[in-house]
Amino acid sequence: MLWKIVLTLGILGVLLGFAVTAISVALPIVNGPHTSWDEAMYGIIPGAVVLVLSLFVFLIGLIFVIKNRKRRVPSAGANY
Repeated sequence: MLWKIVLTLGILGVLLGFAVTAISVALPIVNGPHTSWDEAMYGIIPGAVVLVLSLFVFLIGLIFVIKNRKRRVPSAGANY
């Protein structure tokens, strides 16, 4: 159960990191001369860090969820 929570937090973190990074990258393009790339870096760098860290959390949670699922399958078949 704990690993499903870790997996969910990883997915939410990946979505948040991707959204922040995408919006920060699009800001200088859409906003033109009002926003410079230097100002956009204040959102791009933290968004990328959150994205990468959340990706690792997601992968760790996914590995343990799959590992626990494989362990339970033979015991469920033994009850028949």
